Amino acid sequence: MKHLLIVDNDIGSRESLRAIFKGIYRVTTVESADKASSVLNAERVDLLLLDVVMPVKDGIEFLLEARTMYPDLPVIMVSASTSVRPIVEAMQKGAFDFITKPFDIEEIRRVARRALDSNSLHRHVENLQDQIEEEFPVHGIIGRSGTFREALEDARKAAESDANTLVTGESGTGKELVARLVHALSNRAKEPFVPVHCGALPESLMESELFGHEKGAFTHADRQKLGRFDLAGAGTLFFDEVSEMSASTQVKLLRVIQEREFMRVGGTRVIHTNARIVAASNVDLKESVKNKTFREDLYYRLSVVPISLPPLRDRHEDIPVLAKYFLNQFRSEINCDVEDFDAEAMEQLCRYGWPGNVRELRNVVERMMVLHRDIATIRLEHLPDDVRMLPCEEAVMRLSSALNLSDAVNAFERQLVEKALRDANGIQTRAAELLGTTRRILRYRMEKLNIPG
Repeated sequence: MKHLLIVDNDIGSRESLRAIFKGIYRVTTVESADKASSVLNAERVDLLLLDVVMPVKDGIEFLLEARTMYPDLPVIMVSASTSVRPIVEAMQKGAFDFITKPFDIEEIRRVARRALDSNSLHRHVENLQDQIEEEFPVHGIIGRSGTFREALEDARKAAESDANTLVTGESGTGKELVARLVHALSNRAKEPFVPVHCGALPESLMESELFGHEKGAFTHADRQKLGRFDLAGAGTLFFDEVSEMSASTQVKLLRVIQEREFMRVGGTRVIHTNARIVAASNVDLKESVKNKTFREDLYYRLSVVPISLPPLRDRHEDIPVLAKYFLNQFRSEINCDVEDFDAEAMEQLCRYGWPGNVRELRNVVERMMVLHRDIATIRLEHLPDDVRMLPCEEAVMRLSSALNLSDAVNAFERQLVEKALRDANGIQTRAAELLGTTRRILRYRMEKLNIPG
């Protein structure tokens, strides 16, 4: 339910407005600008109804403060005067509209509804713009393989509830895209989708980014800052690569999930949140729990509804569809003559293992179209070397100078282990899974081959 804050020093006006909006919105009333500031600092407000004439600090002055601190908060000014001057001044300073006393019930309800709808639309447009600017280019869900369709069905079911959702899969499989799908199919679709890339935020800034901070909370905190929970409102908060979150931040996030409340850095007031949590990880969080790098209680709080995305190598039937989608997308952007892939090139694309998954496929298609923009059909010889050669062929070529079988075997094994470690971002448990072995055996091979770890 939307939250309205009514600021008026006249108790009769406050109670009239409360009665007008009762049962439609959650209503808070205060008699002064100072008390209104306290409410705005403590919890989310969706619409401010502000009287022009008040003691100590008048409505026009507080309007300017509110618009500076909360630029997305719509403000409707209220006055007993019909003078044009305060109306013009209020609109110039950013008021959404101006109503006069005595109130016309239907008119003021209509103005309030229009202000809320306008603000929701503005936030939704910004959210869509963020989607368009995402580095990951797939704006639609593409895939017809059985395993991928099962994952999408899980996403659809997750969207039907407010349960926390954990999306897992290798890097490049489209975890954020699926998180956005869950949000778009839910009853929160008109609210913001706010991503938090845990691996990109240093621990020293994480708490302030999540919960915001008060003015003076630390050096250079010269004004209050809203956190990601504030920005998400009743929408979806997406924690990407949640395994990168520090132990101390995990504790704080767990408390917010349990209590549905938080405090800003340097603050003393409890702020309630209704944001839905969706998290993603490219590592096995169960292993992280076993290794004591991720809290078990937080893992179970996040993975109420798990969604597992298959790697591209396990959904080869989707490769032609994705490759042609990217080709059509880049053809207009790059302004080239490429129209299709020949059968041999497409067969090789389907045969390749795609360790970087869909993101790597997109990169390869774009590269070929840039380098061969004047041809109509991408052929086998146009594919990058690492895609064109099968792993065994590549290994034979690189190891052709080996002196004996033992040296060749060791060199080949070293390449396999080093590649698995690179693909797993140095995480040995994940690298062992990629190689189809155990971490203990991987460690033995690494020591045998003098591979640092």
